[in-house]
Amino acid sequence: MEYEEVKKGLAGVIVDNTAIASTDSNGTLIYRGYAAEELAEKSTFEEVAYLVVYGHLPNKKELLKFSNLLNRNSRVPQNINKIMKLLPRNTPAIDVLRSMVSLMPLNGDENDGKLLEIAAKIPRIISDWHRLSKGSAPLRGTAETYAERFYYLLTGNKSKSDARLLEELLILYMEHEFNASTFTLRVAASTLTDPQAAMTAALAAIKGPLHGGANAEILDYLLPMKSTPEARKYVDGKLRKKEKIMGFGHRIYKNKDPRAQYLKERLRGLAAAKGAEKLYNIAVAIEDEMWKMKNIPANMDFYAAICMYLMKIDSSLNTPIFAASRSFGWTAHYLEQVSNNKLIRPSSRYIGMLGMHL
Repeated sequence: MEYEEVKKGLAGVIVDNTAIASTDSNGTLIYRGYAAEELAEKSTFEEVAYLVVYGHLPNKKELLKFSNLLNRNSRVPQNINKIMKLLPRNTPAIDVLRSMVSLMPLNGDENDGKLLEIAAKIPRIISDWHRLSKGSAPLRGTAETYAERFYYLLTGNKSKSDARLLEELLILYMEHEFNASTFTLRVAASTLTDPQAAMTAALAAIKGPLHGGANAEILDYLLPMKSTPEARKYVDGKLRKKEKIMGFGHRIYKNKDPRAQYLKERLRGLAAAKGAEKLYNIAVAIEDEMWKMKNIPANMDFYAAICMYLMKIDSSLNTPIFAASRSFGWTAHYLEQVSNNKLIRPSSRYIGMLGMHL
């Protein structure tokens, strides 16, 4: 009997159509027809989130209504904070976020309302837990924009320039077609489970070190380095041992990750402003050596982790921040999946024992 080839990890397998985002190996990322880098450079987070969820850029009235919705729903119920206070303080923030989202009481009736209510609350959950875990009182941000509010909740600072860079980073993290967490959400949505359960499933998937959890490990090896020769020596040593270096390689992007290159240019200016040129040069040396030795490009996580470090964002929050942004992409995918639904149930090839008897 002949069998079709098994594509491990569904590599190269087209499982459905989507009108939300597209990527290719040459380094292209498109949201609803627009280049993601152009959106990051010229648009606000709210504009791009609206585009991703609803399929078109908002007019002034739509944008105001959407921004007000996110602001109005950003508060976390007191009962959720009471639950967080009962948790061990060393609980990872992504675990707390996943659990609180699963327990969150929602007011919306329509799927998009429920999903956006969850997405609007994620920054506050992240901030409240981070503060509570350190024995501090939660912050109450009053900034009008999503990015400025989020940056203040993360750091307690009100730097307009750092908040703008965070906004660009969040836009670039927002959507990436059928990545692991998004596909997990779509599988859950295909069962017609509720938005809350599907979002919780996506949060479980994003924690993994081969997906969202990778960026938390990058600073561990990067910050102790003292020079560019040391950086190159580190790369050579890891490659000789055939060990993985976090922040490099991508299933889709084989030549360059457009998001990484965008952030690399932003990091150049940020490093100069913060007196961290040496750190920037070390990062570039690692990237150059990886490409020279293995033709493996830096991915977005590599430069995002460094940017957030220089913006004084605690590295334990990197993956939850990724999730906060991606929750708007998940919203779009849930709505797309249920609008033309078919239960996702692939087949498998059995390779176990046959003909066994008791």
